[in-house]
Amino acid sequence: MDVVLLLHGSRDPRYLESVKAFAEKLGVGYAFVRNFARTPGALYVPVFIAGGGDYRAAAALAGSSIPPLARWPEFGDYLRSLGAGMYIFHGGEDEEYISDVESLGLPYVFLEGEPSIGPPYCRDVAAPVVLTRGIIYDRIEYAWRGAGCRGELLPPLFEQGGFAAYFSRALGRLLPGAGGDAQQL
Repeated sequence: MDVVLLLHGSRDPRYLESVKAFAEKLGVGYAFVRNFARTPGALYVPVFIAGGGDYRAAAALAGSSIPPLARWPEFGDYLRSLGAGMYIFHGGEDEEYISDVESLGLPYVFLEGEPSIGPPYCRDVAAPVVLTRGIIYDRIEYAWRGAGCRGELLPPLFEQGGFAAYFSRALGRLLPGAGGDAQQL
């Protein structure tokens, strides 16, 4: 079975390179919602941080019941292992997205929405909970620095050494018929 990660997509070359490198590390394919074309026999995995309209659209295209990352086994534990004092999500007004973020039980702020990045939320270490570098990561960094926060911003998930191992292990538990950790995706 060919596994293909289905992501939102961007024209930003840093985003594209990060997705390509991550997929190669896992030995899987990747595709983007914005120019989706189904390959027969492939299993598409929508890769979104939390639920909401973008995730629902991708899951419908993928024909997948695999949930967003916020609902994956031990995703909150993985984020906690980063040791950040604050977790920064893209955000918005979608109730499902907000509920998924809240369910992780982490201190959080949103780039868009409330609570938003601001001086009361500055910490020594903050983790932008985004997949790659690109426009959203840049906007988070700009807002963080603009609020006077001087703490370290961790890299996006796809650049973190332990994330690929976590992702592979957790996805292996979610794949239909996998019956546990996948040896090879």
